[in-house]
Amino acid sequence: MLSNAAIRAAIAGVLTEAAIPELPNYYRGKVRENYDLPDGRRILISTDRQSAFDQVLAAVPFKGQVLTQTARFWFEATADICPNHVIEYPDPNVVVGRRLDMLPIEMVVRDYLTGSTDTSIWSMYKAGSRHMYGL
Repeated sequence: MLSNAAIRAAIAGVLTEAAIPELPNYYRGKVRENYDLPDGRRILISTDRQSAFDQVLAAVPFKGQVLTQTARFWFEATADICPNHVIEYPDPNVVVGRRLDMLPIEMVVRDYLTGSTDTSIWSMYKAGSRHMYGL
């Protein structure tokens, strides 16, 4: 585990952007930067940007590495039951994968109903809806 001193020392070097002008088809999300390469690969770089309520708030040292390595753990743990897009991890913050057509589905599993946006299940339930998201 990193010491408090190591984390403090890393604050000055947080990765807040990963713009690489030489790479094509750049897309910047809230916390990741993406490049679609002509050969069908996609480069995903997880930055240290922290977002909440769809806004970037700050940068947290090593956050991008934690995101990428957590995803790596689960992609590798489930690879035998569900194929994924991953080709390689050339850096702790980077995934190179196959470019695929995305299904626009997001799932958040919680132990209780919560949320603060108009699309959160708690907000809809509180407003009287019992059929969320077309289900």
